[in-house]
Parts: sequence; structure tokens; C-alpha cells
Amino acid sequence: APKIIETNLELGFLLLEDLGNQTFLNAQQKNFELQHYKNAIDVLIDIQSLEIEAVNIPNYDAALLTTEMQLLIDWYLPVLSSEHHTQLQTIFALLSDNAQSTDQVFVHRDYHSRNLMLLENNELGVIDFQDAVVGSNTYDLVSLLKDAYFELKPTEVQVLLVYFYEQANIQNPFAKFEKQFDLMGLQRHLKVLGIFKRLSLRDGKHQYLADIPLVAKYVLAIANKYPELKSLSNILELANHQTHAMILAAGRGQRMMPLTANTPKPLIKVKNTTLIEHSINALKQAKITNIVINTSYLGEQLITHLGDGSKFGVRINYSDESAGALETAGGIIKALPLLGDKPFVVINSDVLCDYDLSKLTLPIGSLAHLVLIDNPPHNPNGDFSLVNNHQVTNVHGQSYTFSGIGIYHPDLFKSHLEFEQKLPLYPILKEAIANGQLSGEYHNGYWQDVGTPDRLKQANNS
Repeated sequence: APKIIETNLELGFLLLEDLGNQTFLNAQQKNFELQHYKNAIDVLIDIQSLEIEAVNIPNYDAALLTTEMQLLIDWYLPVLSSEHHTQLQTIFALLSDNAQSTDQVFVHRDYHSRNLMLLENNELGVIDFQDAVVGSNTYDLVSLLKDAYFELKPTEVQVLLVYFYEQANIQNPFAKFEKQFDLMGLQRHLKVLGIFKRLSLRDGKHQYLADIPLVAKYVLAIANKYPELKSLSNILELANHQTHAMILAAGRGQRMMPLTANTPKPLIKVKNTTLIEHSINALKQAKITNIVINTSYLGEQLITHLGDGSKFGVRINYSDESAGALETAGGIIKALPLLGDKPFVVINSDVLCDYDLSKLTLPIGSLAHLVLIDNPPHNPNGDFSLVNNHQVTNVHGQSYTFSGIGIYHPDLFKSHLEFEQKLPLYPILKEAIANGQLSGEYHNGYWQDVGTPDRLKQANNS
């Protein structure tokens, strides 16, 4: 730790030694050395050997452990059902009991690559110790080996875990110790997900959003490893295998007149294939075969042409808006009973794009995830901005256009279910932005909006 040079306790000041600017993180990113981690473990074991009775720091008790995990619910997850809330509380209790069942030692509480300094002769400096507690002997080890800012290979984690086990002379069987380590890590990472989202939403520190995917990866790996955590895995499921999608096809196609005077726009052909068949083929290629299509203007032609979808190798259900098109969100809401209770893909029928729909997933903590593109000539100001290649915000600085391709959780629409109405999507997306629940990604491949005769010509000539 840095030496204390001067103190003024009345004013609350300490003057500390400067340990330089070579963090453990910077050193490992430049030139990874496993021995540095072994050195860090040696220092950690020395820290844990301190007599905890001699230090005046709080216990890492059940109340504090649970309060930390509650940050996941308060800041990160969408609105939970009462069943999911109960399941999480049960898991929180399991993780709290695990933490208190281990040897209780001095815990730095943030013993990771940004708070370790590499000094001369590869000695280690330790900073940022103000949140120290008396708690589990696995907590700081998790912070080091399952770092939110630097990912070790699984083989490296295992080697270092065994090294700690042997050097610290742990008496429990290794399998039991490893599970204690895993569950302690889960407690920490659930807390970190909530903290990182809070830092963005409350404090405007959006840079932490870039670290969320790694932490989420840690969480899901442990949730899927142990049967007793299956409910957590279900709650946090990334939905990697989408099965349902909706193609928006109820618009009148007014900008495409006179071509749409007697033909619905989705049946206009690009390179001898109807627009909607391009969409169906893209979904089928991604193995998304349960498709809902909303219909309004000349909808009977769509139904006659497509049928039940069997000739395309998919299953098609129709959501009737013949009484009047309900706009994007209104149409999705009406179709929700056909889309199930899992996240679903939505694409505009007048968009051609080479984006691989099999990659489209909904990150945990998001209610919607959009595919964004460079601004086309007809939308030069864009629709949204993208922070750290992850979080969608209102336009500031670099802007992007919404491609018409996205994935949505049914809960995105739950506050608008009371009655059928015309409802655009943008205000609902604004709500998700305000709650930090709208994510996105940038696609730089082929994209063409086929909304006018001129753009139709461009698509046919591309």
C-alpha cells in the first residue's frame, strides 16, 4: 500500500505516496505474464493473513451482500415478474450463505487490475482500499481472476486458482473451494452489472457500458454451470436462438405510388423476388421460422400469395389490421399474442440488408436492441447515437439511422397494452433510452430502403 506521508484527520486529509502510473491492467495488456498474477496472489495471501480483530472495518454480512445484489434489480434488469423476483431473492440468499460459509479474512473488495500498480523489480502496489471489509477469502481472488476489465483464459484461471489453493493451504477439498469461488464471483458480478448500469444512467459515465458484456459472460457461465442456478440462467437468458419474428407489412405504401395503387408494397419485386420474400428468406436462413405478418392495405393479396408459409419452409400467422393500420408499435402490440413471451425479431418489409439475423440477440438488461447503419441521403441527421458500441442514446455527436431491424422483449410494450390504438415505435424507444434499456450495434454492410420508386430502381440496379 502507499505510504502515508502526512495526515490531517480534523480536515479529513491524507497525503499518500505516488505509486506511479503503470497499472497492472496496462502491463498485462502490453505483455501478459502469468507470474505477475502469481505475485498478486502472494500479496493477497499476505493481506488475508492480517489479524482481522485488530482492524476496525465492517463485516461483509448478509445484509450488505444482499444490498449489493439488489443493485442488479434496481438498475439493470427490466421489470421483473413476481415469480422472477422471488427466484432472485432465493438465489441471493444462496450466494450470501456461500460467502459467509468460507474463511473470513481481510477483504480489499476491489482487488483487480486497475487497483494494482506494477512497481520497480515487479513489486506490487495496492491502492483504493477504502471499502475494505471482513469477508470471504474468495472475494478478492474473484476480483483478480474474473476481472471486469481484463479476461483471462479459462486454463489460466484454473492454474491460478490451484496456485492460490495450494499457497493459502486451503483445507476444504478443491471441488468445494472451486464452487465457493464460483458462487462468490456470481455475487460480485451481479452487483457489478447493477453498478455499471447505474454509473451510466445516474452519473453519465457511459464508458462502463463497454465492460458489461464481459461481466455478463461471467454471470451466464456460472448460472449455466450449477443446476441450482437454472432459474437465474432463465431470467438472464441472452436468447441466442430466436424462434419468432414479425415482418411489418401493413403500411399503405403511399410514397411508392402509383406502383402500390393496386398492389401492396411488400409484393413489389426486387430482382424478380417480392420484398416480403426477401425478408422471409433472410429469417429462414437464420432458422427463424415462426413468422407473424401484419396486414391492412390490400392485405388479402399478401395472404393469398404467401399462404401459411409452408411453400417457403416457414410458418406464417397474420395479424389483421384491416380496420386501419396501427403504426409500428400498435401493430406489434396487437400481434404480441402470436409472438410468445420471449424476445422476438422485427423487420420492415421494405428493407433489404445483408445483416446476419442469426447474430441478433437481446443483451441482458435491454428491452430492445437495434441494428444501426450510416445515415442515408434521405435521413442525414440520423435517429440515434451509439455509446461504446453498445448503448443507444438520443442523438449527440455521431449519429446513425435505425435500419428497421431490431429485437424486442415483450415487456417493452407492457405499459401500452390497455387498448388497441395507433402507436408509433419511437416514443417507446425513447422511454427505453431514459431507462438505459435500449442497446444497439452498428452494421456497415449492404442496406437499402425500398420506400420510393427511385430507391426501388437503385435496389434493382445494385
